[in-house]
Amino acid sequence: MRHQTHNTKNQLRNVTSKHKPMLVCIIFCSSNLLASNTQTIDLDTIEIRGIHKSLVTSLADKKEHQSISDVLSAQEIGKFPDKNVAEALQRVTGISLTRVMGEGERVGVRGTTPGQNRTFLNGQNIASADWWISSLPNRGFNYTMLPAELVNKLEVFKTPQAQQDEGSLGGAINIKTHRPLTTETQFITTIQGQYSDLSDEMDPQLSVFYNHINPDKDFGVLFTLTRHQRTLRRDGLESWGWHSANFDVLDNGDLFYSHNDSADIKSIWTPGGGGSAIFQQKRLRTSATMAIDYQPSNAWQFELDLLYSELDADNSNQNFLWLPTNVFARGGVITDYQIDDNTLTYANYSQVSADDQLPFSTSMEAIWRQSNIQTNSINLKADHTIHFWQNSYQFGFTRGSGGTQDDNTSQWSANSAFSVDTRTKRDIQTHYQVDPLSARDWLISEVRNDSQHSVDQEWYLQADFTKALIHTIIDSIDFGAKYRNHKRDFIRNRSNNGGYNDINGVLNWILADFDAPFPDDYLSGIGSDKTLKAYAFADTATLANEYKHYPFKQQIEQASRFDIQEQTTAVYGKLNLVSELFTSNVGVRIVNTQQDAGAYQQVSSSSAAQPNYVWQQQSKHYTDLLPSFNLNFDLSEDVLMRFGAAKVMARAEYHHLMPSTNYNVTQAQGQGGNPSLDPYRASQYDLSLEWYFSDLGLLSIATFAKDVKSFIEFNRQLETHEGVLMTIDRPINGAGGHLWGLEVSYQQEFFQGLGVITNYTYVNGDRDGEHTQSDIPGTSEHTINVTGYYENDWFSARLSHNYRTKFATGIGTEMADDFSQIDATFSYYVTPNISLNLEGLNLTDEITYLYEGSHYSPKAIYRNGRRIYLGVRFVY
Repeated sequence: MRHQTHNTKNQLRNVTSKHKPMLVCIIFCSSNLLASNTQTIDLDTIEIRGIHKSLVTSLADKKEHQSISDVLSAQEIGKFPDKNVAEALQRVTGISLTRVMGEGERVGVRGTTPGQNRTFLNGQNIASADWWISSLPNRGFNYTMLPAELVNKLEVFKTPQAQQDEGSLGGAINIKTHRPLTTETQFITTIQGQYSDLSDEMDPQLSVFYNHINPDKDFGVLFTLTRHQRTLRRDGLESWGWHSANFDVLDNGDLFYSHNDSADIKSIWTPGGGGSAIFQQKRLRTSATMAIDYQPSNAWQFELDLLYSELDADNSNQNFLWLPTNVFARGGVITDYQIDDNTLTYANYSQVSADDQLPFSTSMEAIWRQSNIQTNSINLKADHTIHFWQNSYQFGFTRGSGGTQDDNTSQWSANSAFSVDTRTKRDIQTHYQVDPLSARDWLISEVRNDSQHSVDQEWYLQADFTKALIHTIIDSIDFGAKYRNHKRDFIRNRSNNGGYNDINGVLNWILADFDAPFPDDYLSGIGSDKTLKAYAFADTATLANEYKHYPFKQQIEQASRFDIQEQTTAVYGKLNLVSELFTSNVGVRIVNTQQDAGAYQQVSSSSAAQPNYVWQQQSKHYTDLLPSFNLNFDLSEDVLMRFGAAKVMARAEYHHLMPSTNYNVTQAQGQGGNPSLDPYRASQYDLSLEWYFSDLGLLSIATFAKDVKSFIEFNRQLETHEGVLMTIDRPINGAGGHLWGLEVSYQQEFFQGLGVITNYTYVNGDRDGEHTQSDIPGTSEHTINVTGYYENDWFSARLSHNYRTKFATGIGTEMADDFSQIDATFSYYVTPNISLNLEGLNLTDEITYLYEGSHYSPKAIYRNGRRIYLGVRFVY
């Protein structure tokens, strides 16, 4: 433990200075000898495993760290507390989780968005891509690509040190894997079945762990293999494209959509569309890792790490739509309405003119996709110790790629009057003149075959040097340099010959030709008896066969195509200070960034229907000076006080920097980019008090404050793309502001394996001056975690509750409402080497609720269901 090491250092400092050179040499040589012969030392030990071992290790590591941090360790080799690394992180003080399709996907730290924080694998960046067709390229790591079985521990650094890579506004997360030469376990396999209650499917789960060390104990190789399958379903109500609209009042009282600033009714918050949606997906994740350790001498050690992870994510989405944008675009009107809090909460939309080229007011949409993404990384590290020097050299490459290579859409339309009512919280009530269950009345109006692909990749070179110094205060000096070359691109292909004018008279399909059974228990627990909970459903397999015969013609969607390259060069220096009263480090990191962003820009054209695009490149160059200071006081053997101060920065999201526009034609909404954006920059201050009252006991309180120079905000405006009027958000550097918060953590084992782990985080913030959004993205005011556990020699159990209050997602004015989730884990040891495991996620079947500005403008109400895992684990 750090206190023992620290006390030993203090005693050694009392030795007369003439013995110091010999003493330092003895310390360095002894440490190398111990490292190389760890496996040969025979000590009397007490075997500790399970939750107890995890907590002891986590607290010991947290206590040793020279900055404010948290650590989460695996309960056993290949057995992390949660099935998903992101869901495990949500138990950590100050961490907030973003879920997608009911699974933890991205994490934020201390009231920041996932993209404002960095995730590292063994200290290095790990790339990832997204399979979802409408996903916006961002910097946050996609944790669904990383199996929890390969993780040894998670480190969350809340105050930076100079040697750590820049880019985190809230904190940095380091995922540490197992090292072959320090892992004694040889073989582990886990076989499970996962049951999802909403899809009513049981899926297999397999993980294998193997480690080999040679007889000389100087070479080791470790393999992991996981194969996880999940059949999921998500039921939901959606509305999107909310924007400010003007209306003229006709003589009969009807409302007519107006672009005129002198309209009768102005700036009413109005929906663009929505529907009752069923999302279904088959996920198959296959991951493999290999780690090699080689220590040819006491002076040299080599490490090689390889990771490959692939996710097959084929999916379908069927949505019975209501489309006000169709009505407005084709001269329809609102025949009855109600406005509450400046929001159009109820409206009855008319039919459109039968003489229009597209004589339909709304549609049912059936989509099926083939999606696949991959993540891989390689890192080679060489450590060299000589005299008073410890040197490290690293080279690596990481790449995330993929997307949706086959995205098929069929729209079935009718000229139907319809009404939409959002006056009831967490409900969207609709009524259609043409019966949604009458499949014969819904005609094919559009077919599409699209695709999208993105690449996120980086290669890097790094050198770090540490020299021990013979000084009363300065213990050592660190310095180093790093070069990173990062690329992010995005390309979408769109078919352009499947519109109504192309297929009218060619495809005489009606929805009844492709009728399929409607899923059971749809929207159970969501909405009311006036919510659309059943409609004509399409057989996408039969549709897919018919699509093979249609001659689709694809072209690049030039408005959304972009390529961003970032080259960063960083140098740093740091002093490590030690005395009888404190330990400290003070340093500075200097980072130079060269950003080159290319995209197609629309230029003037004689035809509005066929705009011209020209590829243009925009460059930006900036340098950041990032000082950091950490001070740790030993108030007693068990009480620490820590203080930190630093300047930090986080680069804007890629979809904010893209000099292009990414949109969804059906939803008539999207986001544009701005390559001139400056990074987020902030000064932060931290103070913590930590009382380690036992090996398993901790009571800590921490406060933090961040002075942010500028937040990124959005200007929402109406733009025309492909002849469709769309709601487009474009980012700008807005006003600065302040974030501050409080973290309280308490854990204790009361007696005989019964204990509790709990923490609370309070985060608040405000903006300076005038701004377009009042809420700081990612900031939940309150986050609470409570975990109760019990274990003995043959049984262990854990029950966890996570709760976070509402927060802005950073997408326009979208807010995510309060969310609460309860999970449980049980293990029964049949023998010391065989255990049975039962796990349950989202046991209370919580609902995800998103809204735009107020509850009168809901955006999404989703149910993802419960998941249950049952399996057996074998350890050799």
